[in-house]
Amino acid sequence: MPTSAAIAPTTVGIPTDRSVPTAAAAPTSVPATQPQPVTLTFAFPDDAANSAAAMAQIAAYTSEHPDVQVTAKPFPAIDYARMLLENVDSNTTDIDLFVSTDSLLPALINRKAALDLAALFADQSAVKPGDFAPAALAAWQRGSALYGLPADAVPQVLFYNQDLFTAAGVAAPAPGWTWDDWLAKAKQLTVRSNDSDTISQYGTALSTWAGMVWGNGGELLSADGTQTLLDSPEAAAGVQFAADMVNVHRVAPAPKDAGGPDPVELFQSQKVAMLPGVSSLASRLLEAKLPFKWALAPLPTGKVAASPISVSGLAISARSPNAPAALDLAAWIVGPAGSALKLNNTPFIAPALRSAAAQEQQITGEEAILQALQNGRTQPQIEAWPKVKALVDQALKPVWQGQQSVQAAYRQVTPNVNALLKAG
Repeated sequence: MPTSAAIAPTTVGIPTDRSVPTAAAAPTSVPATQPQPVTLTFAFPDDAANSAAAMAQIAAYTSEHPDVQVTAKPFPAIDYARMLLENVDSNTTDIDLFVSTDSLLPALINRKAALDLAALFADQSAVKPGDFAPAALAAWQRGSALYGLPADAVPQVLFYNQDLFTAAGVAAPAPGWTWDDWLAKAKQLTVRSNDSDTISQYGTALSTWAGMVWGNGGELLSADGTQTLLDSPEAAAGVQFAADMVNVHRVAPAPKDAGGPDPVELFQSQKVAMLPGVSSLASRLLEAKLPFKWALAPLPTGKVAASPISVSGLAISARSPNAPAALDLAAWIVGPAGSALKLNNTPFIAPALRSAAAQEQQITGEEAILQALQNGRTQPQIEAWPKVKALVDQALKPVWQGQQSVQAAYRQVTPNVNALLKAG
C-alpha cells in the first residue's frame, strides 16, 4: 500500500526529547498539573501552494501551542485522493487531520473515515457554522452531521481580454450581465476571414455544462441522488444554449474534451476574448506575463445565478485518538489567523470564512471571486458522480460537434446514468 514514505514527514512543535527533572532538583511543593503533550499527524497535497500554506500554518500554530507537536505528512498532489483513501482504509493509519475536497468527501463518508464533528464542534470550536459562507459549509454537511470544516472555495469566473474589448468597442462585462449579453458580446468579438468560414478569433470559450444546467434553472440529480434530471427541459435547454454558440452562432470553439482546442492556450494567444475558468487560473496567467491586459468578471447569469465551485477544507480521521486536539488545530487553520496564511500562498480563492477577505492582487474585477461564492454550487455529493460525469461528457460529444441535440443525447444516456446511480 502506498504511503508517504517517498516524502519524509516533518515534525514541528515541542522537542521529542523532553528532559525530566532529577529527584534532587524536584521542588518540595506539589507542582501544578502541566498539559500533556499531544502529537497530531496532518496530511495534505504536496504541491507548492498547499505545502507552503500547511507548513506556515503548522509553524504558527505550534509556536502558540507548545504542548502540541504536528507531523506533516504530504502525499503527492497528483495522486492525493487515491493515496489518502488507501491510507485511511488501513487499520494502521496514523493520520489525525487531513485536507479534503467536496468531491472526495462522499468516498470518505462511505468508508466511515471522516469523523462527524457536529457535537464536538458545538462544544469547543473557536469558529461556528455561522462564520462560514453557506455554500462552502454545505459541502461538508449531511443533514445534522458535519464531516469537516471548509477552508476555501475555487469558483468559476470569467477572464476577459481588455485589449480586445477596447479594440472592438465592446463594453466590459458588468455584474448582472445575462446570457443574452454574453452571446451579443461574443458575436461582436468573433473575427472571421473574408470567406466567413475561418475563425481567427473566437468571442468566447464555454462554461461547464453543469453550470449551464444550473443557470437555466435545471438540476443534475434528484434530491436523493437516485436519478438524473438532465433530461428535463430546463437542463437540456441550458446546455443547448452553449451548443448553439458553437454550431449555430459560431462564436465559441467546441470544448477540449470533445476535440476542441485548449481554451486557456487560445486565451493566452489572444484567439479567444472571454474565458470562463477557475479563479486559481489567475496565478498561472500572471506568471505567464501576457502581453495584453486582462481582467475578471462574474459569469453571466441565465434564469438563475449559479457559479460552479469546488470547496476544500479539513476533516478529522474517525480513528484519531486525539479528535479534540485535531479539531482545535483545524478550527485555527480555517479561522482568521490560518486563513491569512493560506491566502498568502493561494490568493485567487474565495475564503470560506465570512470575515476573511481575498488578498488584494490589483487585478481588475477580482471582487468577482468573492461574489461567485454567494451563488456557489458544488458538484453532486455522491461517490458515483465522476463516473456519471464521464458518461455525460461522452454523450455530449456529438452535441458539440453539431450532430445531435442535447435533448436527444440526454434521452440516450439517461438509462445508463440512472443504472449507475442505482448501483451506487
